[in-house]
Amino acid sequence: MKIAIFSKLTLKEDEIKAVIDADVFPPIKRGDLLNPIIDKYEVIGIIDGVFLQNTAVGHREILHRLKEGKVIFGAGSMGALRASELDVHGMIGVGKVYKLYKEGVIVDDDEVAVTFDDNFNQISFSLVSFRFMVKNAVEKGLISKEEGDLLIKIAKSLYYPLRTFKNVLDRTDFSGEKKEKLLEFFKNEEDIKRKDAFEMLYRIRDFIEKK
Repeated sequence: MKIAIFSKLTLKEDEIKAVIDADVFPPIKRGDLLNPIIDKYEVIGIIDGVFLQNTAVGHREILHRLKEGKVIFGAGSMGALRASELDVHGMIGVGKVYKLYKEGVIVDDDEVAVTFDDNFNQISFSLVSFRFMVKNAVEKGLISKEEGDLLIKIAKSLYYPLRTFKNVLDRTDFSGEKKEKLLEFFKNEEDIKRKDAFEMLYRIRDFIEKK
């Protein structure tokens, strides 16, 4: 079965190909699924999608491909968001971010939105990923629960292209030493969207192997 994966941002092409034999496309935007080149793929995995740069992938084009019989998985970022909205129509959601959307714990599109450069290097962080990082920082005793809540509040108040660790920490009254320690911690924390994206790839691999 031929597989198409939309990512290159959360996961790089070589990371994806190390798990499954797939053709890898850039973050999905509106109209991409209607491109005739997608006709040949039986399985589609959506991880990343554009927000600021172009119009987001539409529900109708996903539904159109589902009705054709294509199997569509979603996880991590735009994939998790669209899967939470369209799983009742057959789209398969995977991972924690998908579950948070599905359960209504998070509701806004900008929870998963990030900005990136022309080489698909991430510039800003996603709010949902930051939530997990802050939770880990609290559990490790680096900050208090109240300080963690403050960091989330600050991040949420920023327009998503401006959400960088430095921008958030600069808006606190933490000591310089504490800011540096947290900056290093956040930079080295694994992104929950990456974990979910890998989980989706493994699910697709298992799905293919059972066919």
